[in-house]
Amino acid sequence: MEDQLVLAVATTLATKGAEAFGAGAREAIGSLFRMVRNRFGVGTREAAVLDGAVEHPQEQWRHTALASALAEVMARDPQFATALKSEWQRLAGPGIVAAQGQVANHFSGTAEKVVQARDVRGGIVF
Repeated sequence: MEDQLVLAVATTLATKGAEAFGAGAREAIGSLFRMVRNRFGVGTREAAVLDGAVEHPQEQWRHTALASALAEVMARDPQFATALKSEWQRLAGPGIVAAQGQVANHFSGTAEKVVQARDVRGGIVF
């Protein structure tokens, strides 16, 4: 669970961090970004990893490197780990839950076309 949380936070920071930093994206992501940025500091190895992930969000290895840096800092600083988990839970919200046999669709992001479906028989053509 901890590894999944750290990787989810790292991926969010890498893919949405540039938006939060440069274009004033949602306050929750901006808050998460600032929390990590403040803890990593300036001129540190961790700060360089964060900057690299935000500058090159398409490079998956940078997400993994950021997740490792986050995990290391969280292990050394339990107060930061608790605060980060709380902020992530606030960002992630309660989630979407479907009963067995039902469908719960959720899309967050940008795309030209999105299909959310269950039991598609045949093809889908746009």
